[in-house]
Amino acid sequence: MTDQQFPACESFFECIVANLPARMLVIDEDLKIIYANPTYCATRGLNAEEVQGCSIEEFFPSSLVVDAQFGEAIRKSLADGYHTRWSGYRQPTPDHGERIIDIRLDPCQYADQRLVLLSIEDVTERHRQLYERNMLQQISHAMLGITALPRLLHAILTGITAGGAAGLGFNRAILMLADQQAGMLNAEMAVGPRDAQQAAEIWSRISHKYQTLDDFLTEEDEAVELEEQPLYDLVQQLHFPLDKTNVLPMAAVARGETVHVRNARNDPEVSEELYELLEADEFVVAPMLIERQTIGVVLADNFVTGEPISEADVQLLNTLANQAALAIDRARAYEEIHRRAQELEEAYEKLAAAQKEKIEAEKLATIGEVTAIVAHEIRNPLSTIGGFARSINRSPDEGTRSRRNSQIIIDEVERLEEILQHLLDFTKPPSSELVLNRLEALIDYALQMTENLAKDAGVTVRVSIEEDLPEVFLDHKQCQQVIVNLMRNALEAMPEGGLLTIGACRTDGRVKLYISDTGKGISQEHIDEIFDTFYTTKPSGTGLGLALTQKIVQQHGAEMKVTTKEGEGSTFAIEFPIPSEQDQAK
Repeated sequence: MTDQQFPACESFFECIVANLPARMLVIDEDLKIIYANPTYCATRGLNAEEVQGCSIEEFFPSSLVVDAQFGEAIRKSLADGYHTRWSGYRQPTPDHGERIIDIRLDPCQYADQRLVLLSIEDVTERHRQLYERNMLQQISHAMLGITALPRLLHAILTGITAGGAAGLGFNRAILMLADQQAGMLNAEMAVGPRDAQQAAEIWSRISHKYQTLDDFLTEEDEAVELEEQPLYDLVQQLHFPLDKTNVLPMAAVARGETVHVRNARNDPEVSEELYELLEADEFVVAPMLIERQTIGVVLADNFVTGEPISEADVQLLNTLANQAALAIDRARAYEEIHRRAQELEEAYEKLAAAQKEKIEAEKLATIGEVTAIVAHEIRNPLSTIGGFARSINRSPDEGTRSRRNSQIIIDEVERLEEILQHLLDFTKPPSSELVLNRLEALIDYALQMTENLAKDAGVTVRVSIEEDLPEVFLDHKQCQQVIVNLMRNALEAMPEGGLLTIGACRTDGRVKLYISDTGKGISQEHIDEIFDTFYTTKPSGTGLGLALTQKIVQQHGAEMKVTTKEGEGSTFAIEFPIPSEQDQAK
């Protein structure tokens, strides 16, 4: 192109692109700029004469022109007529830091000359907004997935302090919640390093490690006790009355707006107390509000690095605080629902227990009345019958048949007396006299009482007692009765012989006595009924033995547990509490 043609070319492109907001250049086949619109010149601080006629290598870095083959792309566009777009090119600049630009190449023709129209659009702000929107979405997603309030608070603070793509990148963040009942704004949690040394250790460990807040929380959100957190002392001291709205942080709540403090020492809204606690000249206070309800505030600063807080950061913190208020309110509602559900469950359990006790009391009252009447009416005749039968049985002159019949009478009378005694014991059990005793002696007594029964049943008895068991409080006679009853039940469960194991050991701070058999076991459908009054599977049983045993165990403050498997046997275990030294001294 000749010098005479240039003014005409310039005039031509001025008519087309001079007033467009995008930066535009017209490039010829020699990669020289033949036209630059005013927007481009103003951006570079140059006039048109300083740009036009120069090679693009004078205005674009070699990393773009040569290394990225931008010059080759222009030549290809000139030769083939292809339209080309380069998106997201990052360009360092001395005055604005790194900029993100989109470049477009559109081939065109003026007269007989092939040219390329080069459009440059600065999309830094657009990318920043997209990045911030994406980051806030990540933080909001993480908050909405958490219902436990302490972990939610930690996630909010992590989102404010985590750097890179995980959060806003503040050095420190403090979350304060309003206690309406006490009329106070109290610091609940803070995240951040104590000092520059700890900051360097933390940031070097997590730098470039996480791409999202979820990644960060997965590895870093450990259940750290409040006392072990770096800013625990600061959290303990930050408390402000809710009605103190003339100074921060409540001034921000009263106005309903985020406050950016740039010179805390001389700011009239920063009290001396707050300034001394934060020790920061610049910080941001963002209120957390839902309509007229005050949830709390967030304080954030760059205490360690001293890096200025941009207005973009202030806006991001304001947006995050609004989302945090909703998340905290949701978590509190969830906790309240959970608490009420627990209260209802506990109330239901208490009601069920009270109903069961009432039914049991009514049942016992009825049994008591019936027992008293029956015992009174038949005891004397039974005694008379039994006396005469024993007299006949002792007479040597009577025949074998008479002795056999009298023995049957004696056996049946004794069984009736035993039934009466069970009824009397159950309806009016004697009070327990609890003194320190060793289980070994009770087990030995029970073995002696059931030795012949075990032999007759063909049952092998195994004893397993741990050494040096501590003494426990128990009523000697009542516990003897309990152990003998359980051993007899175990023997009756093995009519064809088997193995009975009785033993004692320590377990979870208690002393456990257990009796196991290899009998037929108890069906699962009946396991919850075996301690019920009158429940029995024996043809001649009263259904009072286990019910009485359970009552005696409960009087001792002990607990009886049953494990069973049909066809393999059952184990009855009684766990006695080990008395403390103070209890033993009483």
